[in-house]
Amino acid sequence: MRLWYTAFIMLLFHFQAEAGISDFDVMDFGAKPDGVFDNTSAFQNALDEAGKTGGVVHIPCRQFRINGTLTIPTGVALEGMARGPHMPVNDKVTMLLAFAGRDNENSEPFICLETNATIKGLSIFYPEQHVSDIRPYPWTIAVRGSRTNIIDVTCANSYNGIDCGSFANHSHHLRNVSMTALRRGVYIDRTSDIGRIENVHIHAVNWWSMSEPYTLTREELDTLKQYTMKNLEGFIIGRCDWEYMTNCFAIWMKTGFRFIHTPLKEGERTKGIDEANILITQSGSDMSPLAVVIEKLQDHAGIAFENCQFMNGIEVQEENTGPLKFTNCGFWGETLTGKLKGTIIQNRGSGQIFLNSCHFSTWEDPNRTGIVWNPDTPLIDLQNGSLIITGCVFKDYGVDFKTHILIRNDAEAAVINGNIVQGGTLKVENTSKADVQTFGNVHTR
Repeated sequence: MRLWYTAFIMLLFHFQAEAGISDFDVMDFGAKPDGVFDNTSAFQNALDEAGKTGGVVHIPCRQFRINGTLTIPTGVALEGMARGPHMPVNDKVTMLLAFAGRDNENSEPFICLETNATIKGLSIFYPEQHVSDIRPYPWTIAVRGSRTNIIDVTCANSYNGIDCGSFANHSHHLRNVSMTALRRGVYIDRTSDIGRIENVHIHAVNWWSMSEPYTLTREELDTLKQYTMKNLEGFIIGRCDWEYMTNCFAIWMKTGFRFIHTPLKEGERTKGIDEANILITQSGSDMSPLAVVIEKLQDHAGIAFENCQFMNGIEVQEENTGPLKFTNCGFWGETLTGKLKGTIIQNRGSGQIFLNSCHFSTWEDPNRTGIVWNPDTPLIDLQNGSLIITGCVFKDYGVDFKTHILIRNDAEAAVINGNIVQGGTLKVENTSKADVQTFGNVHTR
């Protein structure tokens, strides 16, 4: 009986050892979490060993200096200790200290993900980046394959954040990403088969919350905000097909969401996916000169914002022919200080604008002095294309607008019905020859 029991225990340990063969620890490959030792080789050796069979490379808490760049091979996960969104508190999370690529943003990204690769549960910080002397760096994380995962990751002070667009890919997945970025946040392009972006927040708070000696002072935070308001583009979205984005947020930057057109590279297989086709929910852009810039959308599908909020204007440029749809969205705030100088939506393209169950507010920050709303500035400026607006509310707050909606000479058509103006009447000016139908609009006191 005792011999049988001993054999059973030995067999059990054998199976457990076999079951754990896909787990690797960077400490077993010579890594040192002292913030001084260069761990590039130790990390890459662990990743390459895991790449032979597929597996998870574990990193404990504390700081690991990486002087070079890393590649996560196919079927491998690089995983720290965080299990959700987290602040980059130095010794209480897994933190990689990045040094490569200073002054050369076109150099190799800090971390590249091959197909079926995952990065999870860690923070990344650039110790040599300083608010008083901001320098370019390459992308922090770059997708070089399909079905990649970037989960529970904090980028504390990336110059360029996450690249899901330089190489054709499909089904990327970003979830629970907190980022302070300086030039570009998240770039999506050349994507098919429904990529997903969930709970990605681009906010200066990540750098601000770093522990000593890297914590920013109030003056440094103000300097950082001034820089990002002039230079940072939060979400840059090019060719994608049925992309889904939810609970994403951008604040204090030049542009919150920018939708672009990029030419096909030779041999690319995303032909037919010419521009952005994306569904965006529970998201928004706050305190930025432009909340949304539309350069060009997919002609047949365009994009849709639902349950989103925007503090500052929406600019649709001349080349756009696709539909732009807003449902249950809010528009308000520092509009007078933005690029459009009071106009909330300006459409210069030939595409269609749909607005349903939205609200437009002339509210401005009461702490800012010297800002007087210009009633000659229309809230919606339809210079081209067409407009359907129904079931929306205009909250004028005492501003006697000359024009809420201006329909200019090149506009093609407009339907304006069932809207409410709080404290006034809806004022529509039409200088075009377009088919414009206005009916059923009401006002309240």
